[in-house]
Amino acid sequence: MMCKGMVVLTVVMLLNCGNQASECKGGANRLRLPQMDLTADPNRDHGLREIIRAADGMIAQSEDQERALREHRSELLSTNRFAEMSYTELKSYFSEPRHFTSDKDRRGWKELRRLAAEALQASDFETVQDYSWKIREIAAAMRNNHRSPSPPHMDMLQPPLYCLDYARNPIGKGERPAYNLERGSVSDISLLDPRPSTFWSRPASVPSLDLYHGFGRTNLPDYEGRMWRYAGPKTSYGGCPGFEAESGGVKIKVKFAETTSEPFTARIFWALGYHVEPTDYVHSLRLKYDRRFFREFHLRKDVQMKIRALFIPVHVVNLQERHDPFVFIHEAILKNGQRIPGPELKARLLLNPEVEHPEDFPENFQTDFEAELDSLITTPANVQTREENIKSIGPWDFQGLDHAERREVRAAGLLGAWVGWFDSRFENTRLKIVRVNGGRELRHYFTDLGGGLGKASGVLSRHCECPNDFGWRFTRPPKPQGRGKMTIPFRILDYQPIEDTEAFRQMTYDDARWMGRLIGQMTELQIVQALIGAGFDCTEVKIFAEKLLSRRDWMIRDLDLKEEIGLLRPGQINTSGLSYDPSAEPPPYARVAGGQIVTARNSELVIQHGQVVPELHTRTSQQRARLAGPTLPCPLHDLHPAAAASAR
Repeated sequence: MMCKGMVVLTVVMLLNCGNQASECKGGANRLRLPQMDLTADPNRDHGLREIIRAADGMIAQSEDQERALREHRSELLSTNRFAEMSYTELKSYFSEPRHFTSDKDRRGWKELRRLAAEALQASDFETVQDYSWKIREIAAAMRNNHRSPSPPHMDMLQPPLYCLDYARNPIGKGERPAYNLERGSVSDISLLDPRPSTFWSRPASVPSLDLYHGFGRTNLPDYEGRMWRYAGPKTSYGGCPGFEAESGGVKIKVKFAETTSEPFTARIFWALGYHVEPTDYVHSLRLKYDRRFFREFHLRKDVQMKIRALFIPVHVVNLQERHDPFVFIHEAILKNGQRIPGPELKARLLLNPEVEHPEDFPENFQTDFEAELDSLITTPANVQTREENIKSIGPWDFQGLDHAERREVRAAGLLGAWVGWFDSRFENTRLKIVRVNGGRELRHYFTDLGGGLGKASGVLSRHCECPNDFGWRFTRPPKPQGRGKMTIPFRILDYQPIEDTEAFRQMTYDDARWMGRLIGQMTELQIVQALIGAGFDCTEVKIFAEKLLSRRDWMIRDLDLKEEIGLLRPGQINTSGLSYDPSAEPPPYARVAGGQIVTARNSELVIQHGQVVPELHTRTSQQRARLAGPTLPCPLHDLHPAAAASAR
């Protein structure tokens, strides 16, 4: 589900109609280096030497800035501990100064220097071109580090134009073939894979993958069985609240939003060959009590925009919403074992809980009660483990460089449409350096795949994790209109990304058929595995599985692939005939690697005539907090008898 207030926020944050500055300046081969008004030609020796000189200067500058920032932070900590700092001091501590060269930038400069030095030693044209391409990708990602997710200003008459643009971001309008196809003597170019790339690689066998565990794993991480210690705040631009934690050397990022849609969609993208961050659902985390969890909940980067009248600034607004941290605590556990429900905690922990943002004031905490607190139990969240061998440089853009001409990037639009993933903003991607087998690889990642399985079109109305708003069909076939009239081409309906996504717009019918064949390899079992592994409850698994299968089969028909790929629901689906009551019927289950049987979580919801009842967005933390039941997986003997018999 989109975080509260995100609907309004996205209109002004996401529709930055000018987008990125031009990639090149002063010639087609010249590259504008990040953080400076300097260009270089990475195809020529003198340009590569220029890049090395610039990198040496920027690395040295970055190290000086880092030393100064460490000194500033040490000075702040010398007078106050984190728990006693004022909100202004916390903001100063965790914010980077303007024009600061971050660790991501420094990493990028070091990689630019390394690639430029190696390119100088290369002798053949193809190798030099490969180095040049990598250098351009890194420079673009570094520039994206310094892009704001919102326009710097907005005139008072512009909001209607933004809303119109927000509501219309079509996909699948391309006419030119992708440029990066493998060579092959076939008449149907939709059969051709793209050449090997840093965006995608063909899975060895899609149907054999275990999507319950996902990401090549054989076990789910034991997040819920550990005691976590608070490690730091979320300090990025993202509008959804979160924090970082550590336990026994394991470091995680926690996000209180898109708790099930992101784990599900990440599993699907991974299974079809894309690079993603392994993401998992947790029903709760146990966090050692630390006042900092509450005090540092509002330290995400400010998103500021000037409001202008006739080009004259009249007001500055900060679009970054603040969230009440107590909403995300299910209960607190005292040292004597007593449990305090989340709604009561705020009143008992704070002297004056009624003031605006009461957690901002260290003197507002009741220290005697704090001494009795042992741990906090969070509401549901999604979790990603930090991987030490993978480091980010910066976001990549769907319309940057050659991305919109690549089959694998274009065709991700059809995959996104199938699962309803609409949040294809540039800040939801990352270019990363991955250390493998003693070497280093660049890889393009999809890093935030949470906006899906809900409504994926409209003005101010996109939202995720809502089964009643997730349609049974998302494609239509080509439609002849009679003599003398043009045939209406294959269409994707009820899906438009949250902002203009040029790669998705440039997707052709052949690109869509290529992706359709990939999606068609997934089995019904795998879809159920992914839904259960992502934490959906049994009612949601039931309806989402049926809708995803229906959407898949209609897509196969509409892409004219039914002679190649079998339908999983060959008959006409009665969309209003589906009913399910979890109190009277067995839960959905799936067999996973090793023969283990897993079932979906318990549910308060029922399906009546194809609709989930009661009508609500079902991923609310309040609802999840009310649900009981063991964490996944459950052994075979714990299954409903009918399900166990069937599984055998």
